[in-house]
Amino acid sequence: MWACQDGKPQSGHGTTCDINTLGVYVLTDILPPVGALVQMEIVLPKLADTGPGMHLTGEGVVLRRESDATKRVGAAARGFAASMQFYPKTTDSVLSHLKSSGQVM
Repeated sequence: MWACQDGKPQSGHGTTCDINTLGVYVLTDILPPVGALVQMEIVLPKLADTGPGMHLTGEGVVLRRESDATKRVGAAARGFAASMQFYPKTTDSVLSHLKSSGQVM
C-alpha cells in the first residue's frame, strides 16, 4: 500500500523476486512512484509442509522502478525496488503518517 499525491491509498499485488534484510524487489503491474512510502505484507512459503509460511510486514521507501522494457530473468518485467524495515506485527503508521502530515508522495 502507498498513498499518492491526492492522498488516496493505493494498493497492489506482486511477487517478490529478491528479498533480504535491507530491501525487496517486487514484480508487479502497478508501480508506486519513486520516493513513495510503502507498507508491505509478504507471505513466505513453508519449507517442510504445504500452505502459507512466515508473514513479513514492513515499511519502506521506493528506490527505483523498472518498466516493461527492462529485461529481468530473461523476460520483460515491471517492478520496483524498495528499502524496507520488516516488523513482526502489521502497522498502519505509514499511511496514517502520510494522511496526518499532508506530505503524501
